[in-house]
Amino acid sequence: NIERVVFYLYGGVPMIMYETDEIDITGVSLGDIERVLDPVNPLNDELVITADLSLSYIGFNASKPPFDDSKVRQAFCHAIDKDKIINLALKGVVRKADGILPPKMPGYNEYLRGLEFDVDKANQLIAESTYGDVLNLPPITLTSSGTYAISNMEAALIDMWRRNLGVDVEVKLWPPAEYAYILMEEKDEMFSIGWSADYPDPQDFLDILFHSGEENNFCEYSNEQVDQWLDEAAIEEDFTERMTKYNLAEQEIVNDAACLPLFFNVSYTLVKPYVKDLPATPLWIPRFRYVYIEPH
Repeated sequence: NIERVVFYLYGGVPMIMYETDEIDITGVSLGDIERVLDPVNPLNDELVITADLSLSYIGFNASKPPFDDSKVRQAFCHAIDKDKIINLALKGVVRKADGILPPKMPGYNEYLRGLEFDVDKANQLIAESTYGDVLNLPPITLTSSGTYAISNMEAALIDMWRRNLGVDVEVKLWPPAEYAYILMEEKDEMFSIGWSADYPDPQDFLDILFHSGEENNFCEYSNEQVDQWLDEAAIEEDFTERMTKYNLAEQEIVNDAACLPLFFNVSYTLVKPYVKDLPATPLWIPRFRYVYIEPH
């Protein structure tokens, strides 16, 4: 119904362009979210909210000390108060992640047990680790994507690790355009990353991100039992049995602290009222097949 769609890539300030009628659709950034969510703001009537099939997490490089020790990984997870970070640094606009699979994903397990915020447990795990004390940990750097400064969320994480574990974490920023390549070639001990589904199946998260030897296994994670469950799920024809195997694999990935799951994303999108039949899908891939524009 439409001849073409124009995407502006770094082509201006999206919210200003939307409010001056230069563009018809835009995502809403964290800086604008409060006023757009305000029911008295006219923009609120044009807001579309969609729970995404995506996960934001902190990856631990299991191939390098100290995160080659699962107890250290677990300690860094237990030291983080996700609820506080989401409510204060992220203004409550995302959903806390205890596991890997987002809600609405086939195989999502509402009974999954995450590594909850527990400072005493975190310090106990450090004492039980091969390092015995945080003073024996090697220097730890968090690799992130950015230009000038880390995000409020990353600043909060670093502050909690300092306060709750007594560990100072350094930060290294890389330009966004290079970041994915950096993670494959020369990442540090920790890194900030996200993943969005290409298709709605647990394999697109659990297998791709955590199976030994996978290209996108940025954590360099390897667990024979996890690999076995994932391999069995890949060829299992019974849906219920297949999801059970993915549930087992996910719980073990969480227990073993392969990463620190932070939150599942929620998309806040402004759509002009004359743009019709734009589907609100949890996949990041835009769908314009049935869209049409009313005269305006």
